Amino acid sequence: MPLRVVMKSHWMSPWRWPLRLLWIGCGLALSAKGYASCTLTTGSGEGFFGTVSSLSISQSQQVASVSDAGLYCDGAALALLGTGNRMDATVSSANAGALVRTGSTDAVPYQIFADPSYDNEIPLNTTFNYARSNLLDLLGLLGGSSYSLPMTLRTQTGEYNLAAGTYTDQLSVSWNWDVCSGVNLLFICLGRSTGSGTAVVNLRLEVSKDCVIEAPDLDFGSAPLVVGFYSVTQTISIRCTKDALYSVGLSDGSYADGGQRRMAADGQYLAYELYKSITGSDRWGAAGSERRSSESADQNPGAYTGTLTQGFIYRAEILSGQSTPPAGTYTDMIVVDVAF
Repeated sequence: MPLRVVMKSHWMSPWRWPLRLLWIGCGLALSAKGYASCTLTTGSGEGFFGTVSSLSISQSQQVASVSDAGLYCDGAALALLGTGNRMDATVSSANAGALVRTGSTDAVPYQIFADPSYDNEIPLNTTFNYARSNLLDLLGLLGGSSYSLPMTLRTQTGEYNLAAGTYTDQLSVSWNWDVCSGVNLLFICLGRSTGSGTAVVNLRLEVSKDCVIEAPDLDFGSAPLVVGFYSVTQTISIRCTKDALYSVGLSDGSYADGGQRRMAADGQYLAYELYKSITGSDRWGAAGSERRSSESADQNPGAYTGTLTQGFIYRAEILSGQSTPPAGTYTDMIVVDVAF
């Protein structure tokens, strides 16, 4: 069967085009891609640097993480960041950027960062804009979820001589934000979320007491008979945390019998004793009145500067009233303890 096709031209009235274009344009303008906003929060309350020894803080930097520094933005706001968006934080410190022990001049300075990698420092009293895609990506905040903006703080290195106690500071974080609240399909901003306010973050560091103890070995030498040993003196040196009073004790050793110190060799024993002074008979022990006070040190007594070392001289004697044991090398181990 023969087929025939008749081609006809299609004519559209010119006045209908503008109407269709106008309808499409309105559709684009009404098709919002997201709605976003930021709000002020009360902050997480505290950034805790942990507990550190007064003698080790100079060698180790302490870190505090603040998960909520006062500004909360939903995921859409973080996804819609672009030119012109701002999340400004201006931080001021009650103690000029230092953790201070109440009633003293003891202080530990610190730095503030927007990220835990310490790449984006927030100087005090200077406006810092969190609305940077590289920073928010580093913080993991571009995934569409809602987040509070964080801070990371780190103590600075230095030679510190600190008394034990609680060190604090208070931050005031002034926030000003201006972010696009939504865009259409052409990514044209349809409106903005703006606001301002101040959040408070309290900071705390605990510094604990500590000591450095130097207790040299003691050697009685050698002799064929017990009566041939002479008394020996030695000094125990101690440096403790500034302003810390303490007492020092000596254990009874590893082979004591009924409170009597003994050295041992191959199952044989040699009794000896340790005394608090060069000439006296006051036993230096581990409990009660047998301990020695830091105020009774032979060198720098009562000096609690944190930098001076106190010396405690003691006398060691092998007791002469015992039988001479078999020949050998007799040893013992004494534990030196400091109590605050």
